Amino acid sequence: MNKKNLSAIILVSFFVGFVFNFLNPNGISLIREERVLEFADDDTSTMRNENEDSSAELSDTTFNNLSVSSPNYSENQPETLNPQAPEFKKPLAIKIDKAYQLYKQGVKFIDARMPDEFIEGHIKGAINIPFDGDESYRDILRNINKDEILVTYCSGTECDLSILLGDELFERGYKKVYIFFGGWNDWLEKGYPVSKGEQ
Repeated sequence: MNKKNLSAIILVSFFVGFVFNFLNPNGISLIREERVLEFADDDTSTMRNENEDSSAELSDTTFNNLSVSSPNYSENQPETLNPQAPEFKKPLAIKIDKAYQLYKQGVKFIDARMPDEFIEGHIKGAINIPFDGDESYRDILRNINKDEILVTYCSGTECDLSILLGDELFERGYKKVYIFFGGWNDWLEKGYPVSKGEQ
């Protein structure tokens, strides 16, 4: 087979695939829509765009609807989660301080990175559900209550696996999903609890 025939076959195959994808209602979008993160603010019903003020510190009252704290709250005194926390309209992004606050409350963290990265190091107590299309990991979701508060994370601000996984979880009915925007890199930098291996 000469190069001309091979080129023609490749071109026709590409065209047929493109037309099929375009006509298929479940086809892959050729232009990825930009996902704009909205950060949790003073009230979980109030959100802000990450471009408005990404350097601003989140208020200590961000999770008032999620926690009950005593007037004499101290750093060492754990807060308890409010089971009546409102559901979100979409997953909300959080930064390191709020991620650590939720971690201290016992909220479940989900690492969206690949298994080899998870084994090298992860947030202590996190579970690994890699966002790579492998449905076998989704079996873990059967053990997670859809009313639970969840935090997804990946490597850091340049990684979007946590956003994709957070959106997928939300579509599957988990309506209290946070996306830890700084992820593993911010966690390591702060020296917060980490673990290695599969657990």
